[in-house]
Amino acid sequence: MDRNSVTGLALIALIMIVWLQFMSPDKKPVIRESAKKAASVEQVNVPLKPAPVSASDAFGAFASAANGKARKMVVENDLFRATISSKGATLTSLVLKKHLDGALQPVQLVSNRADGALSLLFLTREGRKIDTRDLYFTGGSVDTLHTVTGKESYSVRYRLNVSKNRNILITYSFTGDSYRVGYDVQLNGFSSALAGNEYQLQWDGGLGYTEKNREDEAHNALAGAYLGGSLVKLDAAKDNQAYREEQSGEAKWVAVRNKYFVAALIPAGPTGGFYLDGSKKAGNEFENYLASLKMEVPVSGASLDNSFSLYMGPLDYDIVRAQKAELEKIMDFGWDWLTRPFAEYIILPVFSWMNKFIHNYGLIIIIFAFLIKLVTYPLSLASTKSMKKMAALQPMLKELQDKYKDNPAKLQSELGRIYKEAGVNPLGGCLPVVLQMPLLFAMFYVFRSSIELRQHGFLWAHDLSVPDSILNLGFTIPMYGDHIALMPILMAGTVFVQQKITPTAQTNDQMKIMLYMFPAMMLLFFNNMPSGLGLYYLMFNVFSVAQQFYINSTTTEADMPNVSIAAPARQKKKKSGSGK
Repeated sequence: MDRNSVTGLALIALIMIVWLQFMSPDKKPVIRESAKKAASVEQVNVPLKPAPVSASDAFGAFASAANGKARKMVVENDLFRATISSKGATLTSLVLKKHLDGALQPVQLVSNRADGALSLLFLTREGRKIDTRDLYFTGGSVDTLHTVTGKESYSVRYRLNVSKNRNILITYSFTGDSYRVGYDVQLNGFSSALAGNEYQLQWDGGLGYTEKNREDEAHNALAGAYLGGSLVKLDAAKDNQAYREEQSGEAKWVAVRNKYFVAALIPAGPTGGFYLDGSKKAGNEFENYLASLKMEVPVSGASLDNSFSLYMGPLDYDIVRAQKAELEKIMDFGWDWLTRPFAEYIILPVFSWMNKFIHNYGLIIIIFAFLIKLVTYPLSLASTKSMKKMAALQPMLKELQDKYKDNPAKLQSELGRIYKEAGVNPLGGCLPVVLQMPLLFAMFYVFRSSIELRQHGFLWAHDLSVPDSILNLGFTIPMYGDHIALMPILMAGTVFVQQKITPTAQTNDQMKIMLYMFPAMMLLFFNNMPSGLGLYYLMFNVFSVAQQFYINSTTTEADMPNVSIAAPARQKKKKSGSGK
């Protein structure tokens, strides 16, 4: 096998290795406990078993609010139904109206419905840990249900009296057509009363899982924070292990997410940092997360007002980006420097634009594949012509290899000359594949993590965001899975046909093996991929096959190289004065 053959096979092998590495489910890095932690914050967040002590011993000055009766009220807008309890002034339920879970029930985002998700957390000077979910607030509303629609707004206020001049006020503000909820905290009389002069606003309990495949959802569940222009992710991947991360500075948001939904705390002003905590019990795929913002309390001043926004809703790129807090950074689109720009500036905008006119995402994917094929047609045309020229040169190249088999330097010199005269590049056929790789990887991330395709079907595929399984095997085949998906089978067939009709410069045994190996590898890779990605690649290959037939039928002898194996003779220069 000549050097060009080895180089071509090595490039194909490299492409396949990269494909194997990055088309597999993402395994997020485990973030260990930060080396530096404030002792007060550490003590606040470590869950302890309640000790059998009196309310005054447990809550100190807050003991008067430790007993009472919880009153719940429901606020319903166009997008969700929220339940707030006066015990803790916390959110005990948030049901999304326009999204269903795997059991076709409305999505419930609050996993800890008994205690609630939101609370203030702080340590008093006397060393008592206070979680406002343990305390009973007054206020709220006399109504048990209030509905707000469109641009209407509605506020619910809660008050916790500690003493005559010390109290906590919490206000929820709802809008009829938004997933965003205002959350205002007012602390009166707490200057110099809290250890570390800080409190934390936290979301506790992660997010409830919504998909049938809990293992796949666990791969996407995490807690995150955005600080200093960087995303910090905490993934509780291992059983019975504590995961914690804390940083000081101005955090733009903290959030917890599952595969398709997110709950984020977004401050309106500066923060003191963030704290993330995660754990996972053995035998349970659910990953439990806590995410909190650290807020500084001035040592002077009678009153402190902090405003926040809560975003609790789908990971829809357009909606999340509209929050203007860079919350879209929590969406995983792969490499920030390569695949993410393809996802954010090409795939998602085109999909959103087409969705205004076409409401079937299967058709949108087919049209998108056609557009990509149209854009890459010049590259494909040049690549095919280059390969056809290489195929026409093979007899000449074989003759050269035999002629200069004992002179490698001369052989390479002659090969370079012939390639230059013929205007071909031995690796030109690989160029379109290499250029399309970033787009293909970006589409993998988009189809895997974006909610746009979720529960949208096409033909036999009931959900384009998951594999289009037509038969469950009842057992698992290594690398293939426990089911048979139809889209990858059809796609592998088109890959085989495309290779069969595409001209190749090599006809050796290695290339014949690749004719069958490549489709088989695609079948293995795509069997567990979202069916939307399989549909895109299937249709892209169908258009490629049609394009290849057209190019083959329109290529003439005039397009073939006219090169001689013999180097052109050099003309001798006449010596000056030779005429004498």
